Amino acid sequence: MKNVLFATTLLLVLGSCTDPITVGSELLQADRATVGEMDIPFTTRVVEDDSTLTLQGLSPVGASGYSFGQLDDPTFGTTTHSLYLSLQPPRSVTGLTILPPFVRFSSVKVDSVIMILPIDTLKAFYGPGRDFPFQVVELAEPVSASAEFYSDAELPTRGGNLAANTSFTATATPTLVRDTAITSPALLRAHVRVRMSDAFADRIDNLPASAFDTDSIFRNNLPGVLIEPDGSSDALVYLLPPQRSSDTLYRGINVHFRDTSGTQSIYRIDYRQVIPNYSYDYSGSLIETLLAQDTAQDLVALQGQSGVITELTLTDLASLTGRVVNRAVLQLPVASVAGVSYSDYSLPSRVELFYRTGDGTLTVITDRLELIRSQAGTDAIDFLIGGRLEEENGVQLYDPAFSVHLQRMIDAEVPPRIYLRVTPLLNNEIRASRVLLNGPGAAERPAKIRVTFTNID
Repeated sequence: MKNVLFATTLLLVLGSCTDPITVGSELLQADRATVGEMDIPFTTRVVEDDSTLTLQGLSPVGASGYSFGQLDDPTFGTTTHSLYLSLQPPRSVTGLTILPPFVRFSSVKVDSVIMILPIDTLKAFYGPGRDFPFQVVELAEPVSASAEFYSDAELPTRGGNLAANTSFTATATPTLVRDTAITSPALLRAHVRVRMSDAFADRIDNLPASAFDTDSIFRNNLPGVLIEPDGSSDALVYLLPPQRSSDTLYRGINVHFRDTSGTQSIYRIDYRQVIPNYSYDYSGSLIETLLAQDTAQDLVALQGQSGVITELTLTDLASLTGRVVNRAVLQLPVASVAGVSYSDYSLPSRVELFYRTGDGTLTVITDRLELIRSQAGTDAIDFLIGGRLEEENGVQLYDPAFSVHLQRMIDAEVPPRIYLRVTPLLNNEIRASRVLLNGPGAAERPAKIRVTFTNID
């Protein structure tokens, strides 16, 4: 962290002087450190991103909420986001599974089964579509409570579509979850509401009481479901933010029935685990063309949530030998490409740089790691390493910094290669956003690495 130490020392020295104008006046001109600025060359190529860890056993990893839907376009191909949902029957205060009345009393029958998924109103949609073709299929076996799951997870399923409808319409406006016949006052929330088939309702109704003896026995009878797109929706909808503890619980498989007194009631089966599957098919798209190139010097691309990233290789670190990096910034203008519009699909709010460790794992660069260690907040991260979408002289661009990491490259402590990814910092920012960027070989406004340094020779 030579540049950080240099800056800290400089501030301490300046802060201790009563007459800063005279600082360094005793030095000979030849003894003064010289500061310079230069652009250093690099090459770029577009590569598919690594899958990301989303669940460790029962504990979600990363940002709250998950996206669902399918996008199809000639630039980024087909994006498909699905969700596996394992199930958790309700428990009493003693921890025992609550037995539903429709398995205890032959006179109590299931009326209907509704699957409810709350919409994350902080970041409800990515794209203009609001109609989502879908299907629901059953998981073939219980989901492990100890395994790790990644964003490309695939679990076995069985049988046909369990849903009564073939599409749902989503809105961020709160709509009726339960009326006053069940909840007083009526419960209004932004949510996706999926009516399950009568055959599925009959299956729930016909489960024996023994199926509810324990959680594990229940999941042997009904492991969970997969909800997956069944066609293009022209948008992703963000689902399942954590419910507030003070809120009426409603997400899950809601089994509607009338109890022995004839009163409408609900037996709610919650989601034990939410396991996303984010898949991409770039066949025939512009991204497929970029992925096929050994170097993509004119145009590069980013797509969040394990889509595509851009690899940068620095080709002349020797020019920085004998110099201490004060600041290194990657400047990437948003590309203007014929036929590509960013009006329907917003640009990433922020990008960040990573590198591969010896075992090939993508990890944050040294600058970011030091901020994590110091428990720096969002404002400090934005100030010190940037990466937010900016506008300069009418040009939209990103400018992530990697000053400390570049010094480590010069010192041969890390490889001369870094990776640019979409990395929003806040939960209200879209993570699936995508963008085309000018590469270092672009005819207009090329990408640059601008370095300011101090000579130490």
